[in-house]
Order: sequence, then C-alpha cells, then structure tokens
Amino acid sequence: MNKQVVIDIVKNIFANRGYSISSSDICDLLAEKDMEHFLIKFEKDPNYNNIRYFSNMVKRYGKGIVISDSFDEKIRMLALNDGLKLWDRGELEMQIGRVVLGEALAKHEEKPAENEYSISSSIQEPVEVNELQTKKHLTKEYEKTIKVMLRCVPVNIGKKDALSIAEAKVGTPKSQTLKFIPVWNYSYSFNIQKKYKSKLVDLTGDGEGYIHAITGENFFNIYRDIRENIMMPTQNYEIMQPSIQKKDASEKALNSIIREHTKQVRLNEMIGDTIVFENRIFAPDPSEINLNIDLLYVPVWEIKGKREVMDINGYDGHIMAIKVYNDAELV
Repeated sequence: MNKQVVIDIVKNIFANRGYSISSSDICDLLAEKDMEHFLIKFEKDPNYNNIRYFSNMVKRYGKGIVISDSFDEKIRMLALNDGLKLWDRGELEMQIGRVVLGEALAKHEEKPAENEYSISSSIQEPVEVNELQTKKHLTKEYEKTIKVMLRCVPVNIGKKDALSIAEAKVGTPKSQTLKFIPVWNYSYSFNIQKKYKSKLVDLTGDGEGYIHAITGENFFNIYRDIRENIMMPTQNYEIMQPSIQKKDASEKALNSIIREHTKQVRLNEMIGDTIVFENRIFAPDPSEINLNIDLLYVPVWEIKGKREVMDINGYDGHIMAIKVYNDAELV
C-alpha cells in the first residue's frame, strides 16, 4: 500500500468522526478528541523492533494504531499484549466502508421530510396505499430472530456493514449468509526448568489461540466476550459442524505451542582452562503444558457477488477470504 495514500485516507476517517488531526514526531498522524489521543503510524514492514519501540512511545501519550498491508501472528500477539491496535488491508477497508455507510445514511435521513410533504399534499387514497407499502417495507427491513443456545462470540459486524465492506470488492451483493464457524478455542500456560549438565534453563509461557475445527489451522488470536447463547436470524444462517475432534485439536494446539516457545540457548562451560560454548535447543514437553480447550463458534458473513464470494469475520470485521466461483461452484 502507498503510505501517503493510506495516511490521507486515515486522516479522512478520523476527521469524519470529529477528531482533530495534527502531525507528530513519533507517528505519522495524531488524532485527538476530548481526552482521547490516537497515535497512528504506517509500517511497510512491521517487525518486533519497530512495533515494540512504537508501543513504548505510545504508552506515554495515548493509544496506538499501526497500519500495514498485513501482519503475521507473532506481530499480532505482540501488539495485542502491548495494547496496540492493528489495521491491515481488510481492517482499513472495513473502516472506509463504515464511513461511506455513515455518510449514505446521513444523506438518506434528510429525505423523509420531503417525502412527508409530498404525501400530505396528495389525495387520500394514494396516502393509504403508500402507508401500507411502507409498513411492508419496514417488516422486511427488520428480520425475525431466534435465541439459540450456542457458545460463541457476538456478531459485532451487522449485515449492512458486511454488505458495505463486500461491495467494494465483489460488486453488488447477490446474497448473504451468516455462518457460524466452529473453532477449538484454547488457553495454555507452563512454568518449567530444563537441566542440561550443570545448567538450569527456565521455560515459561502462557497465551491463547484456536484451532479451526474445519481446516485444522492454528491461530494465536484471542476472542473475548464469549457467550453461551446468541440471537440469530431465522433464515440465511448456517451452523457448521466441526470435522476435527477435540483430541486431534489438542494435539495440533500443543504442537503449535511447542514450536512457538522452542528456544535456542547458548551455554558455556569451563573445561580445564578453556571456555567451551554450545548451542542447545530447549522446548516444553506436551505433558508439561496446562491446556484448556473448548468448542467455540465464530460468526462469519459469506457475501456472494457476481463472480466472487467474500468471507468477513462478523466478530472483528476483517476479511478472511475472497474466493472465485463459477456457476455456483467455487474454484
């Protein structure tokens, strides 16, 4: 992404929300409103050093947002632990969509007064017909919902927002389905010591993540505000069934945790008058990791355009995938 283009877009997003915009020595953009301060920085190649440095600077002044085309899972975990918000391409598109939607709705709200005048000045019989049509339209606008006992995270991105996000990528949406995707959500911790010859090496770790219960992929992401039931529409929704069982998911989670926390340690030892250096690999064993894992459902909007289908995470709004299909078959 072009840095200046992105900065100009973000400037408009925050200005649209009533923030005053200024420049700063430690970031690309400073957005302020009342007692709230956002320090915003574009990073072409986000890494441990520049994220940690920016985090340390942000803590002194306010909240931080880092923008880049994409972030790997380690950077996401680091930023989450440091209290930074990350905007990748998908998140930026979502923010743009919200601004566009807000402006469109604001313009639309100005029209009812004109309509009301024209209706009241017309003859009586058409008024009754128009009122009936309006009531039918409103009935369609508000979909019926049903309470379902399902352990899941909330749907924070509504249908209108999802359609607005998708339209920029797949064109005018033809249909939408709210899918509930199963994941094996887990938390873990360990605090152990490994001994090698006369040396003791401390290994500690804790965190959260999930195993996608259909694809088997691991993600070190954190879901909050987990609920035991949810209100969902009575149509155009689907609850997907897990194809990976708890035992297999636990093994995948443990393997990912071990890879994440494996470290190489440089040891030294005196042999006679000589110091001998040696590199050793240390990692926790599966039996040494405390793992809690449970099934959780994540809402995902599947929006179908003319040629493509977009999956949008209904919890945080990021674009998960864009797939091409032909004659209703994905390719």
